[in-house]
Amino acid sequence: MIPVLQTISIGIFVFFVIYAVATLTLLAMSVREISWYSRGQGPNRPRHGLLARRPSVSLVTPAYNEETLIVQSAKAFLASDYDRLEVIVVDDGSKDETFAKLEQAFDLVSLPLRGRTVLPTAPIRSIHISRTEPRLRVVRKDNGGRSDAINAGISIARGELVVIVDADSLLEPEAITRAVVPFEVHPDQCMAVGGGIRVANGSKIVGGQVVTPGVGMRGVGATQVLEYLRGFYATRIAWSEMNGLLIISGAFGVFRRELLVALGGFSKATLGEDMEMTMRIHHFMRPQMKDAHVVFAPDAVCWTEAPGTMGGLRNQRVRWHTGLLDNLRMHWRMTGRPRFGAAGTFAMPYLVLFEATEPLVEVLGFAIVITLVILNAVNWTYVLAFFLIAAVTGEVLSATALLIEEIGFRRYKAMDLARLTAWGMLESIWFRPTLAWWRLKATGLTLMGRRPGWGVIPRGEAILEQPAQVVPPLTR
Repeated sequence: MIPVLQTISIGIFVFFVIYAVATLTLLAMSVREISWYSRGQGPNRPRHGLLARRPSVSLVTPAYNEETLIVQSAKAFLASDYDRLEVIVVDDGSKDETFAKLEQAFDLVSLPLRGRTVLPTAPIRSIHISRTEPRLRVVRKDNGGRSDAINAGISIARGELVVIVDADSLLEPEAITRAVVPFEVHPDQCMAVGGGIRVANGSKIVGGQVVTPGVGMRGVGATQVLEYLRGFYATRIAWSEMNGLLIISGAFGVFRRELLVALGGFSKATLGEDMEMTMRIHHFMRPQMKDAHVVFAPDAVCWTEAPGTMGGLRNQRVRWHTGLLDNLRMHWRMTGRPRFGAAGTFAMPYLVLFEATEPLVEVLGFAIVITLVILNAVNWTYVLAFFLIAAVTGEVLSATALLIEEIGFRRYKAMDLARLTAWGMLESIWFRPTLAWWRLKATGLTLMGRRPGWGVIPRGEAILEQPAQVVPPLTR
């Protein structure tokens, strides 16, 4: 048995070496691209100022039991500097005061229902418009899930482009304007644009806007800040440059409305409908339109609240990994096929090897090493190399993400960067092994045909508007 375990462990070591080489290549590409992007030299930057024509935009946000944040979020969406904008809030059968809060804040009045929607959805009960803010419409419908609510919003949207935003997210005022730029520069090739998602936990929020980005003291929130920087800025910039970007985050994405309608809207067959739609765009568009692009806009920023507890984080990551496996199953025919460009030849194999399979390999690697130690049959040189390759790759990935942050954006203070660096050094000890175990659990549930629920993730504490401090009067 010992020779078999040693052989498997060497295979796992080779796996991580390949992962390190592939990831470091993506990092190098991202650093190069962000250095150009920060100087206004990116391929999606207009060369001679703003372009003359700006497409109309409909912002669609699905809301289910969002009474705590919905008014703040709606006001933040309406505060966008994009002039040709309408905001559509879809109340997906909420059981709390979500609609009542909107009605009270915006003085809503009913509109007549007209015919059938272009996308099938659960029954729509009423549509409302605001007397005080005519750009706002509110849809009330029976509960059908997030995808169904988005499809309802798309059906009544009037804009050429549709922005999908979570109800518990905060857009920066210029986010939509920046996300629309690739459509203006490449009006025939750009199919969809994803914005950069940042964690709001630890930041100061006033008037529905993040005025001072920050990093909290707790490891769960701080590590996710670093994780999001890695996920969105260390690799997606490179995937976008290769036109192999396979996910536009559901927290903030921009799509052509006519394309979404032609593709049948967002799917209910997966827990990762945002990734599935991005894959579907590549799957159906690339064979017939080689220059169709899915773009990442790093300076179009949306702030979201990350889970503040390990229980909430577990629910989220099990759901995310299940959605990943769903989407790989639905679009496996793209894997390794040049007709789908970099999305098929590079991005799909990368997802299969280093996202879907990696949790099994990582947990198995640790289990084999522990077993060999117990049996006193371990090669300590190999053990040291194994842990070094895993730890160093993670540290380089984190350091590069912080480098990209400093080159392109400089949002965080020196103390925040130091805190991120410190938590990044500890991440390999507790955060990554825990995520690997949860993702492996999600894989097991999928293989057994069991579907995880959405779970309950407490929201509102991190992104709720902070009240202004009251200065006490001077005493006489």
